[in-house]
Amino acid sequence: MTAIPARRRRRLVAAVTSSVLTVVALPGGLVLGANSLLHETGGNKVTSEATAVIPETPVELLVITNARKEVASLALIAIAPGNRGGTIVSLPAGAGADVAKDVAPRRISDMYSVGGLDAVRTDVENLLNITIATADDVSETELAAALAPVGSQSVTLPQPVVDAAVGGAPTTVLQAGSITVSPMQIAAGLAATQAGTAEATRLPQVKALWTAVAHAGLAAANTATTIEEKAAATPTTTDEFITSLLAGRVDVWQFGATLLNDATRNPGAIDMYSIDGGEVLTVMASVAPSAIRVTSTNISVMIDLPFNSMAYAREAVTRLAFMGANVVLLRQTTDVPAEHSVVYFNDAIARTEAENYTGLLGPLEYVESKEVIDGVNLRIVLGNDFAAVLGAGIGATTTTVTK
Repeated sequence: MTAIPARRRRRLVAAVTSSVLTVVALPGGLVLGANSLLHETGGNKVTSEATAVIPETPVELLVITNARKEVASLALIAIAPGNRGGTIVSLPAGAGADVAKDVAPRRISDMYSVGGLDAVRTDVENLLNITIATADDVSETELAAALAPVGSQSVTLPQPVVDAAVGGAPTTVLQAGSITVSPMQIAAGLAATQAGTAEATRLPQVKALWTAVAHAGLAAANTATTIEEKAAATPTTTDEFITSLLAGRVDVWQFGATLLNDATRNPGAIDMYSIDGGEVLTVMASVAPSAIRVTSTNISVMIDLPFNSMAYAREAVTRLAFMGANVVLLRQTTDVPAEHSVVYFNDAIARTEAENYTGLLGPLEYVESKEVIDGVNLRIVLGNDFAAVLGAGIGATTTTVTK
């Protein structure tokens, strides 16, 4: 297990050295809604209180099984601070598990038939570097019951959703095009699989169906929650997670998947995929920071992003992880970017460590702060100097699928 953080760091190193700036549009979740963590809509001021805390972001792993008791779809339900709204994070059931060198490569769904829900949860936790307090495996019927509050929703499917009927013959579950779907039809689509069909062809359909669920979220002008506000009881069951999710803005994020077709990482040439470590860390730090595992004894960093470009978010997170920092929180702020990036610190050791970041982040200004954020050693507010390092100017982005 100790080798897993080292492998993850090597993947992040590769992501940094590739210097490819792919635009990543993050889910709204915390990255848009947690500015009140420091009681300020902008990112350059901190609370006058002695200590602030990273808000709780409950996470449930939802394992959706088909009629053959196989894992058809996987999703994380990440609830926003205050238990109103959140993000549905879809990940491929065929993603390669993060295993030790002496363990044969496998998909995160492969252990379900052997170890059940707990085995899948462990593989997902290791792959995403998070702790999952709640997990549930649901059949098509059980999922439909949980999604009952969603009601009928419109969806546009790029191609038909096909399942394997009794005897293995294909049967069309949902037609392609713009249609209206019920909770039962959404559940049927998410539980539909067909042997021999690459999961990559299903992923757009899966995202579209989760988007239909997201449409049921309540429109809210402002879903931010102050850290003093008394939140509703933390959800612990699937029904409670769905209730909390639909009580506010709902976003959908689906991790990109790349087919593993080399003999070393996929010697059996099975339908198995890799997901990008930088993307994973960026998304988890924005929508589920309280679930993130700290993987080293190095300092923990919070990033404030005053840009409307999530390519910058991914680059900042990935570069800091490459330097060995634990990125524990990412927020998008509404400030106009300052010319210089600023590091807020409250001890000399953290400041000294931050001096090593200039090579990848650009020039940094250092401001000593008496305020404390629990679990955070440094708060970095990115400025135009960081944009200059990336060499692409301040770009625009689109948000992920939302209500």
